[in-house]
Amino acid sequence: MRAIRNRVCGALGGLLTLVCASLACAGSARAADATELWPELNGFVQLNERSRAFFDAAYALGKESDLKSGNLSAYLDVSLKPIARMRSDLLTDDWQRNKYLWARVGYDRIFEATDSRGLEVVENRGVIALYGRVPLPAAAWLETRTRADFRWIGGDYSNRYRFRLDLSREFAVRDRAVVPYCNFEWLYDTRYDDWARTLLTLGAEVTMNDRFRWEVYVARQADRVPLEKDLDALGVVLKWYH
Repeated sequence: MRAIRNRVCGALGGLLTLVCASLACAGSARAADATELWPELNGFVQLNERSRAFFDAAYALGKESDLKSGNLSAYLDVSLKPIARMRSDLLTDDWQRNKYLWARVGYDRIFEATDSRGLEVVENRGVIALYGRVPLPAAAWLETRTRADFRWIGGDYSNRYRFRLDLSREFAVRDRAVVPYCNFEWLYDTRYDDWARTLLTLGAEVTMNDRFRWEVYVARQADRVPLEKDLDALGVVLKWYH
């Protein structure tokens, strides 16, 4: 157990060092970059072995919209039949980490709070995403996600395509799962016919018990169009499972 704790502490320490170095370099590059806190609540309801419902409530400035906004989302996750079954030695207690291939469909509603009009809907969005996972050496995992957003913003329709690579490794600490991860995402926006944004995220998820997990991450968001601007964020997510 001591060896495992040392490995976990070393991994998290290395992750924290990398995060601090990245933010320090970013801060020296552009002193005027914005910083944000991204709080979020997730709820997962297991429907059967192959599907679950996912509900999300989030608040942020600049994460999903150019406005300070709140997001309410509902999704259905469905596992797809892969060519091969997950090996028994790779199985965990987590629905997502037990799948090689799965899909997500859902709907986002984005609100903006204004002093004059109160709570106003600024965007409606349909979402389709496909996830795939492959095992790597040293018990690491590579996950890919391809996602399409179908957006109605102020009566105008557009699409946004998102491509993400995620690298993670699960550790066991006192019978609790700790999963450090790093991912990088590219976003293409049809409003500008260009690659509009990139997003680098470093963080970790910690399992508290069968019902609750929490996740903390730092993110570096870089917008290219319509304006060049950078955003550093600290994300805090509370996850509930049923």
